Amino acid sequence: MNIGKSLEDRKLYRRAAEQYNKAFYIAKPPVNGALSDQQKISSQAADRCLSKAKVKVTESYL
Repeated sequence: MNIGKSLEDRKLYRRAAEQYNKAFYIAKPPVNGALSDQQKISSQAADRCLSKAKVKVTESYL
């Protein structure tokens, strides 16, 4: 998350989105199967970076 934030501050949105996605998959899910707080934060941050970078992402990628 820290790497993604520093990349986002330097306006490297695509690379930041990659780091946030990496953090999403590394985060451990909670017991009940819902998203953990870490996963929610990284998912929202990745979406924010993709919208700033104006990258078109198809649903099959997600």
